[in-house]
Amino acid sequence: ARRQRQMCIGDRDVNTARLVRAARRQDVVLRLIPRIGDFVVPGTPVLAVHGGSVPPPRRLRYAVSVSVERTLHQDLAFGLRQLADIALRALSTSVNDPTTAVQCLDRIVQFLAAVAHLPLGPVHHRDRDGRVRLVQDGPEWDDLVDLAFEEIRWCVAGSPQVTRRLMAGLDDLLLLVPEDRRKSLVRHRALLVQTVERTVAVAADREFALLPDRQGIG
Repeated sequence: ARRQRQMCIGDRDVNTARLVRAARRQDVVLRLIPRIGDFVVPGTPVLAVHGGSVPPPRRLRYAVSVSVERTLHQDLAFGLRQLADIALRALSTSVNDPTTAVQCLDRIVQFLAAVAHLPLGPVHHRDRDGRVRLVQDGPEWDDLVDLAFEEIRWCVAGSPQVTRRLMAGLDDLLLLVPEDRRKSLVRHRALLVQTVERTVAVAADREFALLPDRQGIG
């Protein structure tokens, strides 16, 4: 199925109930191709149909809302993207505001703690009989962790306030998350240690920069 509105460039909102009803009437399974927040090139497929013929266009019309901007509605990763962007701007040499970066990390860690035990990844929407009718891709845990920490970690050299807060945040999350979600956190912690060891010449300064501190530096 294709959406033909040429001005629609961003997948913003999905009416899952409408799509499930359309798939049930046609006795098919629909798969949403773009993830919420993806850039959608006008004219490219938005829905794939499995198990039968395409539902009538009138039943799919307005089921996927698109816009020129991402929004927080239904877009789990967008809030993290905004927080990471604010932290990156704060850590730039032109701004140099590590306290703002630490405040962003406070919220990033809070967000990850809130979703630590939630099911993530593909979502299977079922009809009233329990049959899967719509498959919708979503971010995995590792995707969210990388979005939260990868770019920030690249910019923390020389800012012990931020490295200390980041270490504390990773340690707190390692205590909270299930065993199968620890790997990506361990990876970022090890890479943070490597970054500090590579960029800070004095051993005492390295030790100070890697000491977990939820306030950064007091």
